[in-house]
Amino acid sequence: MNTVKILNVNIDNLSTDELLEKLGQQGGVVFTPNVDHLINLQRDEEFYKIYQNSDYKVCDSQVLYYASRLLGQPLREKISGSDLFPAFYRYYKNCENTTIFLLGAGVGVGVRAQEKINSIVGREMVIDTYSPPYGFEKDEVECQRIIDRINQSGATVLAVGLGAPKQEKWIVKHKHKLKNIRIFLAIGASIDFEAGEKPRSPEWMSELGIEWLYRLSCEPKRLWKRYLVDDLPFVWLVIKQWLNLYSSPQFSLFSSVAQGLQMPLLGQVLQEAGLLTPAQVNRVLEAQAKQPHLRFGEIVANQGWVHQETINFFAEQLPQVAMESRKQPIGYYLKQARLLDERQIEAILSEQSTTQMRFGEIAVEKGWLKNETVDSILRYLQGDLSDVIAA
Repeated sequence: MNTVKILNVNIDNLSTDELLEKLGQQGGVVFTPNVDHLINLQRDEEFYKIYQNSDYKVCDSQVLYYASRLLGQPLREKISGSDLFPAFYRYYKNCENTTIFLLGAGVGVGVRAQEKINSIVGREMVIDTYSPPYGFEKDEVECQRIIDRINQSGATVLAVGLGAPKQEKWIVKHKHKLKNIRIFLAIGASIDFEAGEKPRSPEWMSELGIEWLYRLSCEPKRLWKRYLVDDLPFVWLVIKQWLNLYSSPQFSLFSSVAQGLQMPLLGQVLQEAGLLTPAQVNRVLEAQAKQPHLRFGEIVANQGWVHQETINFFAEQLPQVAMESRKQPIGYYLKQARLLDERQIEAILSEQSTTQMRFGEIAVEKGWLKNETVDSILRYLQGDLSDVIAA
């Protein structure tokens, strides 16, 4: 799956229909990064680690869409949470196995959203809602009540509208306890929008990338600092990235996994390289807990998620690369890892001779590799293993 890197976040370059289809096939956790998220991800290490547990990160902001074009890697479309959620329930309205639990918004708002959505789709698709009290995320008893209610509802989709970063942190902390939920959607103010509690900005403002201005006019006391102070550095940071002057914050690249399970180093490396999702890592660890004689890489290969040659490269050859005094070009290692073939390497080198783009940039632009994969191997080539050692 192709991604576009904006600052320290790799955004999935998907259309809405592609995302909806993938969710139906594989399930997963969806986050919708916007400017405010990216600013927080520059300084909030916990939020950054939480973000690594999402299976999909899709562009929530026209401003990010414009930034991707400036950076020469245009995103295909903006998929905001408030657009994704109605698209989701319309897409799956005839799928009887898809049922939704709404978590968030004020008292009574979720119920109104439930009634409206069910009226639109013509069935009881939203089967329960809950409006948690202020500060509930710090109350383990209240959180357990919510978990029990969600599990008892039988819902297969959890749509959480608590605002960032609360909704993302709550999902990742508790998702392993929600046994029936296949799809987790972090949707911000979407429950309010669906209920008619808050108006959405006019479409023309959204298309121009000034939806923030409309929201500021509606809630100036709450939002003035976010939009007029906190988020202003985003423009400068993107310009720095465009000039190749941006440096990501030095956070650990490895995220937490399911509670009670310890990720082996290989799992960390493959996840950091974008070759495994957090959900896949957790599935491997759960399988390993039941069959401890199986090795992590063996389970991954048996699932068909990563070639055995690629696993062997990351497990055995790549750690030695940092120790080599004379290193080969990155294409050599990508071929060794069976991530690129000879034809692809020749095509990249040919284009590189005329464009002066970096090898990895061309591979990502063509959709052959993810940014995370290129970045991971480059870290070994540059000998920067501080995160690996710390892990």
